[in-house]
Amino acid sequence: MAVRDSRRMFADEFTGTEQSILCDFFRRKRDLILTTIFRGSGECTAEWLLVIQKAQEYSRSTLWPINRVIDFFGSGEITITDRGSLRIGRITMQRKGGNRGRETAKMLQFKINPAEILEPV
Repeated sequence: MAVRDSRRMFADEFTGTEQSILCDFFRRKRDLILTTIFRGSGECTAEWLLVIQKAQEYSRSTLWPINRVIDFFGSGEITITDRGSLRIGRITMQRKGGNRGRETAKMLQFKINPAEILEPV
């Protein structure tokens, strides 16, 4: 596969063995990663997630215990997407970008769609 951008490395550009090693690492560390993403650490750990969706014609909300949130978003396979990101269940992990070369561009970001936990209208 051709490299999309010589300044960056995408997971789908790794060899099959490297992709397997990467996915295995995240499988082993799944619980720690999910807990860190959703609960945090220290004395101000989160115990609940409140999601509110406001639209012109309606609004709706839900409040979930954080363990249920972790189970909901974290359950599923660990895979590499077609765009070279890693998926942990319903969470997409990718390199943080758009920083014009600052140190923060080396960080990872984890993306979820919180509206997924809302019941259908």
